[in-house]
Amino acid sequence: MNNLVSRILSFLTKQKVINQDEDTQAFYRYGIELCISSILNILLVLIIGVILNCILESIVFLVIFIFLRSFMGGYHASTYFRCNLLMCTSFTLLFLIYDKITLTNTFFFIISIIYIFVSTLIFCPVENPNKPIPPKKQGKLKILSIILCIAFFVLGVIFITNNIKLGEMVILTELLISCLVIIAKIKERSLKKNVKNYCKSD
Repeated sequence: MNNLVSRILSFLTKQKVINQDEDTQAFYRYGIELCISSILNILLVLIIGVILNCILESIVFLVIFIFLRSFMGGYHASTYFRCNLLMCTSFTLLFLIYDKITLTNTFFFIISIIYIFVSTLIFCPVENPNKPIPPKKQGKLKILSIILCIAFFVLGVIFITNNIKLGEMVILTELLISCLVIIAKIKERSLKKNVKNYCKSD
């Protein structure tokens, strides 16, 4: 990854698309790394979709996952490899659950919407350490996150009530994102606690 990013960065610099300023180089390096990792994530999930014969499910998963995560945020792995691994593992496990169960229980719907709504209301948006969210923007992102979560949930329920199984993938993906949001918050609080303990020890 680093070698590829360096080559792209070097090419853009030689073509005078970007200058050699250290901050500019660092900014574009991060952007290029993020783009490559995101593209790789999408390709890997689609490949798994082809292998497991669930290409439509993989597309639904990617659309909802990418769309909601852009507003809600969530857990970020410490390396791009771990990020790719987490994405592939998450989709594979989600599909195995999706393939084995049928979500038609009213109690399940109620618990799911409460869990998704509460986690979104309390914890979203989750900041990426490399991309802080301005305070003025946090309120808007929270409102958008809630609206989108409810809208996708309703869409999933409509699909299920009309015997369209893809609705289950919609709801399961939302539940996964909510879990990643909570995991991110737990990690964030753990890091803050460690920093405080370190400062006290000094």
